[in-house]
This record gives sequence, C-alpha cells and structure tokens, in this order.
Amino acid sequence: MDTMTLLSLLMVSFPEAIMVATLGFLLVGLKPWWRDLLIIGFLQAGFAYIIRFLPVPFGFHSILGIILFTLNIRLVTRLPYRIVILASLLGLIFYGSVETVAIQFMLHIKGFSLTEVWNYSFVRFLYFLPQALVMLIFIAACKIFNISLIGYTQDYSRLGRLSRQEIKNNLKADIVNRHNLVIFVVVLLPVLLLALLNMVFEAARLNIFPGEHFNIFNGVFGVFIIVLTVLSTVAVKKIGQYVEKDYEAKRAEENLKQIKQLIDSSRKQRHDFHHQLQTIYGLIEGGAYERARDYISRLFGDISKTGELIKTDNFSISAILYTKIGLAETRNIEMEIAVECSLKELPLTPHEASSLLGNLIDNALEAVEDNTGACRRVKVNITRAQGVFVIIISNTGKPIASEIRANMFKADFTTKKEHSGLGLAIVKDIVTKCRGNIEISSDAEITTLTVIIPLKK
Repeated sequence: MDTMTLLSLLMVSFPEAIMVATLGFLLVGLKPWWRDLLIIGFLQAGFAYIIRFLPVPFGFHSILGIILFTLNIRLVTRLPYRIVILASLLGLIFYGSVETVAIQFMLHIKGFSLTEVWNYSFVRFLYFLPQALVMLIFIAACKIFNISLIGYTQDYSRLGRLSRQEIKNNLKADIVNRHNLVIFVVVLLPVLLLALLNMVFEAARLNIFPGEHFNIFNGVFGVFIIVLTVLSTVAVKKIGQYVEKDYEAKRAEENLKQIKQLIDSSRKQRHDFHHQLQTIYGLIEGGAYERARDYISRLFGDISKTGELIKTDNFSISAILYTKIGLAETRNIEMEIAVECSLKELPLTPHEASSLLGNLIDNALEAVEDNTGACRRVKVNITRAQGVFVIIISNTGKPIASEIRANMFKADFTTKKEHSGLGLAIVKDIVTKCRGNIEISSDAEITTLTVIIPLKK
C-alpha cells in the first residue's frame, strides 16, 4: 500500500495540487488567486495524507482524491460547479498524462521499483521533479501565450469573492452550461480514466497489491464504462441538436440577407416612385399617351417582379429568382416571373430548390443569349394543382433537336464549349429523388421545360 510521510506531503502533494489547480484554471481561461491556490494545495495535501491510510483497494484512493480535489476547489473558490469540474478534469488530465510518461521513464533510468518510490520520501521527490518541471512549462506556456482550451475571458480575481448570483452575472461569455457540460465530461473523463488505469495495470504487473484488489478495480471500471456509454449517447444527441441549431442559424442568417436585398429593392423603387409619376404626368400633359402607356407598362413590370418574389413564402427561392432577374437585366434579356401559389410546402431543401431553379433558368438564359430583339425572352411560372407543384420554364429561341433531347439530362453532356454539362443532370437527379417528372416541348418559337414535383406525403 502507498504510504505518505509528512515530508512527502510537503515536498510532493502540496506543490502537486497547486500546479494541477493552476493549470486547470489557466486552461479554462481564468487566472486564480495565489492565496486560493495555497489553500487548495494545503487542503488537498491533507486529504491525500488521510486517504493513504484508508483501507480501500489500490486505485480507489486516486478516484477518491479526484472527487475531493473537485470539491476542494469548489469550497475555496465558490465558482460554479461546471467551471470547477472542467478545471479539475483538465488539470488532472495533463498531470496524469505527464505522470504516466515520466514515472515509466524514471523507473527505467534510475532502476528503482515503484514500491521504493512510494515508500521513500527522497526517491518520491526525485521522481516528482521531472513531472513538476513539465507542469511548470505548461503553466508558463499558458500564461505567456494566453492558451485557453475552453475560452472563458473573465478575470478569476474579480470572481473569487462574489456571491453566486454575481458570479453567474459576470460569466456572460460562458460557453459551458448545464446542457453541454455532459459533452465536455464525456470527452475529458475517459482520458483521465485511461491514465489512472495505466497506473493500476503497472502496479498489477509489478505485483504491488493483491490480485483481488485488481478484480475489484476492474469491476468498478466496468461501471464507469456503463456510465460513460449512457453519457456518450446523451452527448451524441446534444451534439446533433447543436449541429442542427447551427445549421438553422446559418439558414436564418442567409434568409435575413435575402430579405434585406428584397427590402432594399422595394425601398429603391419607392424612393424613385415620385420621379416616375412626374415623368408619366409630363408625358400625359404633352399628349404622348402611347409613350406614357409603354412607360407605365415597363414600370409595372419592374415593380411586379420583386412583388412576385416576396409572395413566394420561400426565402431561398426568392433569393435565387431575385439573382436571376439581375442576371437577365445585365444581359438585356426580358424575364417574366409568375408565382401563383405558396411554396412553403415545396418538398425541397433550400439547396435543392436553389439548384433546381438556378440550373433551369441558367439553361434558358443561355438559350436566348445569342438571339436579338424580342426573341430574348424567358418566362418562369410556378403553380400548384392536384397535389403537385408545377414549375414551367420557357424561352424563345431555336428548337431543341431530338438527338439533343435524348441526351440533355445525362451527366457531362453539353452543346457549348467551356460548360461542364452537369446542370440539367443535377436537375434530373433532384426531380427523380422527389419522384417527380420532367416534360419537354420545343418548336420553332418557344421551348418549354415543365417540372412536376408531387407533395411529400
């Protein structure tokens, strides 16, 4: 059994507890008070001294010491338990990892047995020195380079003497709460248990304690595995929820940008509206009624385009249509859009809806780009009837040859240079996934692609 003299208490346990606590606090981003560290070191050394005399199997004194170390920090600092648990786990994990490597190295270099290390204070201190040196290097690195694994930015010196409510109010930047604490524990605790298990196996290999102690410890580890399995299931579920929330947040951010674009467009139209009225009034006063009618027609068309987009009830589709209108305007292509139903129940993800409409419209714009005059026209019509959504994209231009129709939805097929030939193939995949259908009609005047998407049951 591991014993501890008062000299070992002063030379090993006391500085060991201070360094573990210091590193733990620094890794969560808090700068501890030296007075609190001294109290933590003194109390933990006393706990360690008492634990060594308790009649418990080997390995259990380490588990008990870990629990008391966490309670010790909580008692001294009065910080929230979630911060205390994380600081304790991080500090102990680093120290346990260092101890696992350092003690094996020293045993092979010096030739002492593990029993001699435990029973002789000077040998114990000698073996503790490389561990302490590595820990001090870690502590110095955290302080110099401001290393923090969790990301608290609060000054511990301002938190140490506040009430519990004041502490909660000051930790507004806290990224660890009751809901995601289990994730940190599931990630960190197995590393600490592995370090402890390594030490127990080493002691068992050297026959330092009776075999029944190892059997008991092995049984307790089985309980830990069951607990970690349950916690891991909960953690995976929470991670999935956080990923979903992050995705929803990104979608909301993208939707807000799209809404802002639509609002800006409407504001510009309203700002210029009185100028347009003055122009119309001048044309009417001058007797240019036909010109006034044409001007009003064009003006109404420009305004109605954005109005149709706002009525889609689907921000992703509104955004892609708005973008394609701008693209058509830059190419001097007349583009008409008619959305005659709500698109809230359209069974497509935002990515699928954007890809479907984007590729269809791009294909239609490219088809009329070489035309001139009134032949440069694209129409988009979206309706709903008898349990299906119907998307009709039509464009003027040359008819599609029969041999092209047979291959136009195949991957890598294209009739234009510097095109990948994937656009219509992607459209086909999306429609097939939704159990929909694509119909093509083409004559000398107009080409129409009709996409039928059934409602998701």
